[in-house]
Amino acid sequence: MSFAIEVPGEANPLSLPELGKALHAATSLDNAQRQSAGKQLQAWESHQDYYPALQTAFLAKDLPREIRFLAIILLKNGIDRYWRPNARNSIKPAERHLIRSRLLHGSMDEEDRSFALHNALVVAKIVRIDYPDQWPEAMSTIVEAIRSTRNVNQVHLGGALLVLLRVVKELATARLRRSQVALQKVTPELVQLLGEIYTERTAYWLEFLIKGRGDEDDADLSMQSSLTVLKILRRLVTVGYEHPHNDEMVQGFWSLSQSQFGQFLDFVGNESRIPAPYQDIVGKHLIQFTKLHIEMCESHPASFPVLPNSIKLVADYWGLVKRFSEDFEKSTGIKQTTGDGPEAKAKFEGPLHERIALKGLLLLRVCVRIAFQPVSTIMYRSQETKNLEKAAVQTIKTDLFTKDFLSDIVQVIISKLFVFRQSDFEAWEEDPEEWENLERTEGNAWEWAVRPCAERLLIDLLTHYKELTKPLVDFSTLAVKIGVDVVMKEAAYTALGCAAANMHEDFDFDRLLTSVLVKDMEIQDPMAKLLRRRVAILVSQWIPIKVSEASRPTVYEIFRHLLNKNDERNDEVVRITAARQLKWIAEDFGFQPEAFLPFAADTFNLLIGLLQEVSVDETKLAILETVRIIVTRLETHVSQFGDAIMATLPNLWESAGSEEYMMKQSILAITSALVMAMRVESQRYQSFMVPLLMEAMNPESALHLHLIEESVELWKSIQLQSVPPLSAELVQLVELALPLLEYETEVANSCLEIVKNYIILAPEAMLSDGRRQAIMVALMRTLDSRSRGQVQLGTKSIELLLQVAQELGGQDGVSVLVQDMLQLGLLAKIMEGLHSAWEASQSTGPNRKTRRINSLTETDYFALLARIALAGPNVFATMLASFSPGGNDFGPAWAWLSTEWFASFDAMAELERQKLSCLALTRLCELPNPMQDLVLGKLQDLLSMWTMIVSELTVGAEDSGRDNLVWTELASSEYDTPLDVREREFAAKDPVHTVVTFDFVMEHVRDLVQRSGGEAVFEANWAVNVDKEVLAGFQKLSQAGGAGHG
Repeated sequence: MSFAIEVPGEANPLSLPELGKALHAATSLDNAQRQSAGKQLQAWESHQDYYPALQTAFLAKDLPREIRFLAIILLKNGIDRYWRPNARNSIKPAERHLIRSRLLHGSMDEEDRSFALHNALVVAKIVRIDYPDQWPEAMSTIVEAIRSTRNVNQVHLGGALLVLLRVVKELATARLRRSQVALQKVTPELVQLLGEIYTERTAYWLEFLIKGRGDEDDADLSMQSSLTVLKILRRLVTVGYEHPHNDEMVQGFWSLSQSQFGQFLDFVGNESRIPAPYQDIVGKHLIQFTKLHIEMCESHPASFPVLPNSIKLVADYWGLVKRFSEDFEKSTGIKQTTGDGPEAKAKFEGPLHERIALKGLLLLRVCVRIAFQPVSTIMYRSQETKNLEKAAVQTIKTDLFTKDFLSDIVQVIISKLFVFRQSDFEAWEEDPEEWENLERTEGNAWEWAVRPCAERLLIDLLTHYKELTKPLVDFSTLAVKIGVDVVMKEAAYTALGCAAANMHEDFDFDRLLTSVLVKDMEIQDPMAKLLRRRVAILVSQWIPIKVSEASRPTVYEIFRHLLNKNDERNDEVVRITAARQLKWIAEDFGFQPEAFLPFAADTFNLLIGLLQEVSVDETKLAILETVRIIVTRLETHVSQFGDAIMATLPNLWESAGSEEYMMKQSILAITSALVMAMRVESQRYQSFMVPLLMEAMNPESALHLHLIEESVELWKSIQLQSVPPLSAELVQLVELALPLLEYETEVANSCLEIVKNYIILAPEAMLSDGRRQAIMVALMRTLDSRSRGQVQLGTKSIELLLQVAQELGGQDGVSVLVQDMLQLGLLAKIMEGLHSAWEASQSTGPNRKTRRINSLTETDYFALLARIALAGPNVFATMLASFSPGGNDFGPAWAWLSTEWFASFDAMAELERQKLSCLALTRLCELPNPMQDLVLGKLQDLLSMWTMIVSELTVGAEDSGRDNLVWTELASSEYDTPLDVREREFAAKDPVHTVVTFDFVMEHVRDLVQRSGGEAVFEANWAVNVDKEVLAGFQKLSQAGGAGHG
């Protein structure tokens, strides 16, 4: 390929030699070269032939390995970003065609397994996007490659199978129905072809292993190919069929999997004469079989029992588990390790028979779910399918879970699989903190370890078979016998914890707690730590089920004892487990702060001390969560421990460093809980809290986005519990909230609420010359939000600014704020929006004008204008005149504005807003001419409004002289925060809640009549233009109100 394309900026022309140089420089040890090459490669991303050139570099086997590796990585990343046609700078069709034409060569002709895999990932990503629409021949091309190499070149066959494996995995996990249907369409052909290849390859290497016939290298390749085929078939038969039990090929493969499973097991036994390397790959075949059986059971619960010998298969698995249980104590256990290679996942290594036993337990758990927790779906299912599902449930309940079978499972689990092994102790001692983290009860250890999985299976069975609790009760009596081995007692406690929810009526746990578990804490056996860890877990399992109030102090004493570092039997695992489980003790509904108080000080100190010892982040977070729960549950009682907690948190914050955001999230959450628990008393810690908030809310901080939610929550908590006046440092924080009003909706809403709270708590500071306009600009932007809640809160905040301006500065204060609103363009924005709404209402037909604002926003705008008019009619008139050409004629603006204002009452859902506008428009009646005559020109609208609003406000009252929105007394609650009180006191001063509308209206009507020249002139010049019905309605209202006052 020969090309040279000029690219803008400092980039060099794109050509194969230049690309090679850039790739070489990008792998250099010199940081400057790497950065320069990185910019060069990034500059080429959007240019023609860049990605085909990367593919060319990858396919060039004469290039250094690191260059080829970087080329395929960049190609893979580019597929993610630019392959889709609708992507910006998407790869051109001709380039896509060229890349597709060479894809298979990158895996089939590649001897490096890692490179072949990376290339297969590229193929899979492209197929997922293009197949079947843009690349309909994709699957047929891969199938043909497999057919052509099947009996010719085993290396090429392995590469083609690797590609197919990645493609099937990609399509099998696709969410688009198109991809699922496309895979199902080709599944029968693939299953038939792969089934033949699997039979051929396994026959070859079986002949080699059993009889020694054939070539060793070919046998190795055959084993690799059969393993890859098995991985593909496993996915195809579980994903590629709606009803796999109806397909003969699936039935045949299912039967083959069972027969070969037994055959292969003989190859990996202790007495097997097959060399270890071959045993390893045979073991991988066995694990694939176990995955097939479990996935079929999970994916097709209705088909599973109908497939050949499935019930017997599950029983056989249990037989393997039972045999393994005899050697369970001697087994070295399964260990979790980090995988390697692309898309690496956690790997689990351990004895093969233990891993197979684990799969057997997992399969049993899935069978329990089929029988008792059928998956609900909204998808259509035929009656035949429903009947099949019911039959599957019945088959498993009656044919599999027989009484003897269930009893055998329970007996083996509690007597064999619950035993703590020597390998468990070794793992415990090797890395205590990491072991505890992996083994924690709420973790996912059951997915990869036998003992936790056996616990989950026992819980599953006990939940649905209550009669199984009887042998457990008998077994648990061992726990109270003197002289029982510690390991056996720990196993009994494990069973007792699993059965808590089902045997609480038949077992006196309180007696065990006070007479046995307390004494267990005194055992000084070297194995005592094992028992102590289990006691912490056991108590946390029973606490929400059945522990009396009288026994709870004993529980708190046990946990205080377990957290004590000075007791040498309380090693790190014991103390971390106790700290973790204490969360459930504190969260329980029956937790009483008063009962815990005698233990609280020691518990807090021990938890904080442990926190400073541990190193695993997840462990730190768990301990901090326990502290947070206790702080929350102690409520105001936590005040006496506040000093100790707050003395620790800033140091923890500093020690967390600049990248440990999860730790800082927890610290912020605890601080927030402490504030809410201590209420007003927490104000004394604001000098510690404000610096944390300043750091977390700093937009230039690397952790800003990670901490923003917890920071905002703490900030709101501080405001809730603050009694004015606020400290200067806390007030200054408002400047950090303003930019956040432009963030995503949830954060913006919270920050908007924070700004609103500042207006209530520190009005003078918010109206100061240094902040007032910045706050108004930020609030102005919220009015354009697509979130209705944000617009409402923004409007309310501006209303509050106008109210506090009036309260602090009277009409002059409102005038200053209105001038800001004019200068910043807010009032122009409001008037333009309202004018567009009026124009739209005045036009009809195809040329009708479109309004810029919806009716809800319109009512928001009128609420702001109403606040101005209610606070200062003269200020409103001056503002209105400013929108005329000369700046002194408010007639034209009033004409359309008043028409739209009166019309908007129907859209005002809140009675408070209707009254606000009514009071504001009524106050305009105070203005002299020329405004007086303009207002009287709208007399019919005014009378209709007065009649409607007064009637609404007096619903249920005896006369019109009452007003349902006028507050006569302020309600209060013991749960009120200082902010609640301040808000309510402020709202109580609002004319909406102090002014009786009828009296206010009648007073202004009388004044207006008088200023118009008296009743005769008023009736002759103005009332004569009002509809009789409107006039009669208002007169009736006024007479009723007058009678009421009389």
